Amino acid sequence: MPRDSAEKRSEALLDRAEIFYLVRFESLCRDIRDWEGLVGSYVPASPVRTTWFDGAIEDFADALRAKMAAGGIARHRVFPAKLHQKGGRAICESPANISERLTLEGVQLDVMAHVRFHSRLVLTDVGWRLNSFEAIYENDSVRPVNPADTLPLDWTMVNAMRSSYRFLAACDASRNHDVSQDLLGDDRPDVLEAFYLAERHWVATGE
Repeated sequence: MPRDSAEKRSEALLDRAEIFYLVRFESLCRDIRDWEGLVGSYVPASPVRTTWFDGAIEDFADALRAKMAAGGIARHRVFPAKLHQKGGRAICESPANISERLTLEGVQLDVMAHVRFHSRLVLTDVGWRLNSFEAIYENDSVRPVNPADTLPLDWTMVNAMRSSYRFLAACDASRNHDVSQDLLGDDRPDVLEAFYLAERHWVATGE
């Protein structure tokens, strides 16, 4: 099978580098409270969905600013890995970790979630921009910062949560956030397979 020309390969590598940089940049902007950089990483009104938010990127930035001001500080480590592109449309999926230190009932907790970040991207006049954000949840855990402390969790509520993000969900619910039980996760492979099919169809057709 003949290879693409050097020019096409170079163009593909440049697109890949720009997209992977953008994915890492967006994540860092969340952590360092660069709201302009966060919103500017997206096409206006792009949808963002997390355990505690479902709406447009502009509203997400405002909600995240308020959450962090109230003491909810998460850190994201993202590793862009998979890209599927056709022309000016692409999807990118990245293994990632979400870590958050929070205090519930006077006890400091560390929550760790293993996820994959998935986004649509479009090529605009100013370069590639994100056009959506979804997290695909794998598993999570929680521990007290001081091993001598007891976890102050409602275990009935914890056990009612999805296995792929039960501790994230329980901690968010304990802070009065509405938490969806219908997010993407490895514990619902049929839903995830349908999602991937729809995303690849969008790349191929724009629909």
